[in-house]
Amino acid sequence: MKYDNPHMSEHSPRMGNRLTRAIGSLGLKLTGWELVGKMPDTPKFVIVGVPHTSNWDAIAASLAMLASGFKYTFLIKKEWFFWPMGPLFRALGGYPVDRGKGNDVVTQIVELFESEDKVCVGFPPEGTRSKVQRYKTGYLRAAYAANVPIFICAFDGPNKKVVLDRLFPLTGDMKTDNKALKKYVDETWIGVNPERQ
Repeated sequence: MKYDNPHMSEHSPRMGNRLTRAIGSLGLKLTGWELVGKMPDTPKFVIVGVPHTSNWDAIAASLAMLASGFKYTFLIKKEWFFWPMGPLFRALGGYPVDRGKGNDVVTQIVELFESEDKVCVGFPPEGTRSKVQRYKTGYLRAAYAANVPIFICAFDGPNKKVVLDRLFPLTGDMKTDNKALKKYVDETWIGVNPERQ
């Protein structure tokens, strides 16, 4: 398959077709958002959407992924995978996780990475749209356990751009990495609602 989309690499997980890409492109145009940058040249990675300060983040990111044909996987409680929601969530990239007692979500994510040739799992590290002093570490625990890199997808609020930014270097120390990512985002990107950043 030829990858002629300027935002995708040869190894990027893909989904959709000409119609879904047209829908995504139209959605971006109508909302005034734009996708810029390029996905990393790696088939497996964790992607973080930052800074997460508004519902527009998820809308803009979803439209951008539709427009580009990129497939990212997001985690949803398995209880939500009932008819007709289950097939819909799966089609959009949803992956059921069991958060019940005794079930390790990180292990389930590792199994997902091991079962696919190309896969990207998305996380909003804040875990909320409200202001936080530090990020939750689920994205780092998943990346370290699966031995995959972390890529930053930034929301440039003032310019209404979804930015495929960069791979973030990991040091091997989760606390150091978490603090460094938060610092980088705060110093580099301004979200839709800066007061929540």
